[in-house]
Amino acid sequence: MNNKFLAVLLVIATAFIACKKDKVQEPEENVLPTGKYRLIEMMQSNAEGKDSVSVKYPLSSLSLTFDQDKKTANVSGKPEFLQMTGSYKVSADGRLTDGKVSTSKGVPGENDLNVADFLAIGEKYELKGGSVVVHTRNKGYLVFSMQK
Repeated sequence: MNNKFLAVLLVIATAFIACKKDKVQEPEENVLPTGKYRLIEMMQSNAEGKDSVSVKYPLSSLSLTFDQDKKTANVSGKPEFLQMTGSYKVSADGRLTDGKVSTSKGVPGENDLNVADFLAIGEKYELKGGSVVVHTRNKGYLVFSMQK
């Protein structure tokens, strides 16, 4: 009888610990990415919506950060030559709304205006490994990589 009681108690304790462990490992809902992400690539889509033109940004200083308290995503820096600043409101499902982007005056680099256009029409973000991908309406997407 004593052994049966201990066996049942052990099974219950194991089940309880397993449930508690699962809850600890679940990601928190409504938590935005943390850290600073730098623009590394712009992917333009063709008329069928497939990736067609990739532009790399090895020297970009355009960064994307998220503000957990204000539920915003903010961009600042230069893809090439134009200084850009902007922000979005961020929804729990990754949607970006109320995007506002401004650029400095000056001579833009070959792709500065495309990046500004993509930022202005950003509609959702997706976290992929160490990157954040900002998808646009029918034009393509921007890839921001985590900075250390």
